[in-house]
Amino acid sequence: MRGQLILYILSPALIFVSSASSCNKQPYIPDYSNIKGYVIGKETCNTDEAKDYWLIDFSYGSNNPPVGDTLLLNGFTFTNVLKTTGLDQQLKVIGLRVSIDYRVISSAKITTIGCDVLNPVTYSLKELTILHQGEIR
Repeated sequence: MRGQLILYILSPALIFVSSASSCNKQPYIPDYSNIKGYVIGKETCNTDEAKDYWLIDFSYGSNNPPVGDTLLLNGFTFTNVLKTTGLDQQLKVIGLRVSIDYRVISSAKITTIGCDVLNPVTYSLKELTILHQGEIR
């Protein structure tokens, strides 16, 4: 009986707290997009390899937009390729599946210039600016 009385007294307070916490807020919509792909190679342009672009094929996954370019690399044709310099050291493994959050993909192809190696290998591709990144397992 006493428990029912306490529940009866506290009911309006519980209803108020639960309705006030919802506040009819809209769901959070991130200000970035996500894309998934395979690391397929890298450019060779700088003696400091940390400055080289890495190539990622984003034809992996059916939800990826067609944002990249076609590239023939080592006898294989890739159809949705972008290049980036911001790839984490742990993800610089050819064949690794990666997930990348981004805000910006260049609208024009970027041609790498200013190489300081003897025989540079570069590609004219759109550039992806990485926001967050991780391995897909």
